[in-house]
Amino acid sequence: MLLPLFIIFPFIVGVFMLLMNGQKPQKWLGALVSGALVALFFYLSCNGKEMAYQADWFSFNNVKTYIALEGTGLGGLMLLLSNLVYAALFIYIGSSDQKYSNSFYGLLLIALAGLNGVFLANDLILFYFFWEIVLIPIYFLIGIWGIGADKIKANMTFFLYTVLGSMFMLAGIIYIGFNLKPVSFLITDVQQVTTPYFSTNTFLALLFLIAFVIKIPIFPFHTWQPTAYKTSPTPVTVVLSALMAKMGLFAVVHWFLGLFPSISELFNYFLYVAIFGLVYASLIALSSKNIKKIIAYSSIAHLALIFVALFTQNEIGTQGAYFQMFSHGLVVLGLWLIVDVLERQYNVKDINSIKGLATANPTLAILLMIFGLANVALPLTSSFIGEFMMLNALFSYNKILAVFACLGVILSAVYTLRLAGAILFGEVKNIDLNDRTKDTSGVILVLAVVAIIVIFLGVYPTPIFEIIAR
Repeated sequence: MLLPLFIIFPFIVGVFMLLMNGQKPQKWLGALVSGALVALFFYLSCNGKEMAYQADWFSFNNVKTYIALEGTGLGGLMLLLSNLVYAALFIYIGSSDQKYSNSFYGLLLIALAGLNGVFLANDLILFYFFWEIVLIPIYFLIGIWGIGADKIKANMTFFLYTVLGSMFMLAGIIYIGFNLKPVSFLITDVQQVTTPYFSTNTFLALLFLIAFVIKIPIFPFHTWQPTAYKTSPTPVTVVLSALMAKMGLFAVVHWFLGLFPSISELFNYFLYVAIFGLVYASLIALSSKNIKKIIAYSSIAHLALIFVALFTQNEIGTQGAYFQMFSHGLVVLGLWLIVDVLERQYNVKDINSIKGLATANPTLAILLMIFGLANVALPLTSSFIGEFMMLNALFSYNKILAVFACLGVILSAVYTLRLAGAILFGEVKNIDLNDRTKDTSGVILVLAVVAIIVIFLGVYPTPIFEIIAR
């Protein structure tokens, strides 16, 4: 009975904060909500409480729908990630001197409610409902609080891409409801009608896959992402990069592979497209000087590797991909927050903006280096566990894919170390040594805690695998 709180609680508080627009900003309310939900997750997990809830909803063409929630396995792990990232994000905002209105915080919380719903939904209609809910607050967050002259164009591109993907998925749902007519839209009942038809109805599977790869995003459906990341305020960029991308990967696992478990030759060929996108994105990151662009394309490359690993039909590859989904969420959270600090303190835009950060601000430099090393999957960081397992599985599944994936890992090390080296070392340039006092202890504390989690999971990954196994 407590599981619906992950959706209801942030939604109600989010609406309440929208109604408080114009009042004194409640910067810490979001941290309390997301922190309470992290505590609730551990309470339910550690006490063996049932992580499922089901109630009647309505009928669609005589096919029943349910408010069916389940927080086990990958869904539980993504539920923890979303609320953990939000807690860190709200504490970071509260500790810094950023000024947002209650409407901004309210929309962020409504997006959290939608994200939690996506990761919990076990009914196809309910999943689609939450999938769309997430889009609405993000659209307004970018449109109102976006940065730069391109924000309207970037927001419209993001909106059109994701709505187009959603239309493909909706067409698939309508086809299932009117033609295949399962008993209900629960995943177990939909599987009964989609699995036998897969060999003759690849088009239906393709409708769902297009919607999901746009959200991740996977090449060639990625063009909305770099500009959206660049023009969004940092908290929204974090949500897009750390969490909404995981919506697409989670949907591939839970709904695409769940409804269409057989892998057709068509989708095997698509893996070559995805791995090409990994190398392509890495080369773009390598050639770019804009820091946000480097991280955006780096994210595309890492997500492509996770996507390919999910199709290896190998338990090691699947477990590694699940682990990496969680790890990537934490690493990009740290990277984007450090970029935000660099922008606000030193007006950093590209890798040539400043030099000598290690001399001027060694604490921030160390944190940047930790997240940079995690981004290249160095041993003793959480990314190493996931990438090692995925590459191992890829080598057994398809050696060509494995070679290109390894090339992407090498390129990742080159562009990440190039970025860190340009900013951290050399004679101090464009940095006022007095600016370091702008760092509040809260901002550094948030980054340090996330960095400690990244290192801890690199040394002792068992807790994540235990959550996946539940």
